[in-house]
Amino acid sequence: MTNYATEFCVVERQRGFDEACTWMQKQVKPETAGGEESDRFWSENKTQALITMLSDGYGIDEISAKLGKTIPQIYAKRRVLASKGVVSKPVPPSEIKKQRNGQFIALVEQGENNVQLIADKIGCSTTAVYGYAKATGYEIKSGRVIV
Repeated sequence: MTNYATEFCVVERQRGFDEACTWMQKQVKPETAGGEESDRFWSENKTQALITMLSDGYGIDEISAKLGKTIPQIYAKRRVLASKGVVSKPVPPSEIKKQRNGQFIALVEQGENNVQLIADKIGCSTTAVYGYAKATGYEIKSGRVIV
């Protein structure tokens, strides 16, 4: 980032403190975390890269690292793009939990009892599988679901 202190002092001497403050605000624009304002901080290339990465299934952390944007900025831009219909709206965590709970029950009814394999198949941690088992009334001993 450029150091604007010297230029600020020059503008302050020439036009006064208030004008220098106004000049500084025009030079350094803080990035907001949300809203339509966040559009002006996104170049067309980065917006297209974000759309591509979201559709390819990249995680928010990976996108943030590759595009050089903060996670709140990524979420804000995704909300703006979703409201315009450019990208699909993200699935809420509660809905994902319901889906995984259903998948857990289906796998157990099919005869799968290994907690690690169940976790891998439904895409969650083994700790989450223990939670799904407890919520649905199943017991787990030694890494196996007891029907």
